[in-house]
Amino acid sequence: MHVLIAYDISDNRSRRKFFNYLREKGLPSQKSVFECDMNREDIRSAHTVAKSLNLQAQDSVVVYPLCRHCSRRAILLGQGLRIAPADWTVI
Repeated sequence: MHVLIAYDISDNRSRRKFFNYLREKGLPSQKSVFECDMNREDIRSAHTVAKSLNLQAQDSVVVYPLCRHCSRRAILLGQGLRIAPADWTVI
């Protein structure tokens, strides 16, 4: 499933930890936005990692799951990245 994850985390250490986690799961399309190909277990894992950061009241993490149809209809301007869904897995 194509997932868009956006975050606004004020603490540098927590932000860096979440950035490093997401970098292993997908591609950054903006400074605080990642596009990932995740299954439900991966989404739960991202939720667990975000909860472990002890976010402050002003912080936020938003996960937007997108169906294939919606992902394909995305409009890309500039130097954005497109994630192509893989029909295979590297083990």
